[in-house]
Amino acid sequence: MKQMNYLFLLLIPIGITLAVISSKHLFRSATAEMVYEMPCSKGEGVFRISEKGNYGIWISGKLFSKSPVGDFGFNIIHQQTGNKIPLSLILMRTSVNGFKTARLELYSFYAEEGTYVISLDGESNAFDKGIAAVRNTIIQKPIDYSLYSVQIRKHSPVYVLFLSIFGLIFGIMATLLGIVLPIALK
Repeated sequence: MKQMNYLFLLLIPIGITLAVISSKHLFRSATAEMVYEMPCSKGEGVFRISEKGNYGIWISGKLFSKSPVGDFGFNIIHQQTGNKIPLSLILMRTSVNGFKTARLELYSFYAEEGTYVISLDGESNAFDKGIAAVRNTIIQKPIDYSLYSVQIRKHSPVYVLFLSIFGLIFGIMATLLGIVLPIALK
């Protein structure tokens, strides 16, 4: 029985390690590096990507106010080549909320190094149009575009977020079990 207690005590460092690693990944997802920010009222902007990779288009603004999601679509064009960058709709959207502001990831895209032009004149997708139609019937007042901005940030996949959350939960549970079980089994 004494060897069992030692095995349970091993859960403590394993749980702490898992919780710390998961917390780091959660923090990185929530504070993804911002590449560019543009007010929604501006309509078009130019940004530079210095490192190729996956990026996300986020809409950020005041919490608990009517948002412009679904009122416009996005176009991203590589400035040197003139090629339109394909945008991938994010079905399980990531959101980060503060006390006064929130942001929501709408699309992701892959981009090489270079200068890009983003414009808000594109056609919105059917999913966002449906959300906008319901929102506009419930909330009649017009949208204040000055409260919102479009952000380009590094994209982190949703599965990393899920694994980080589960890792944090299991890490805390393993640590607590490593403390409680040896005491309870005496």
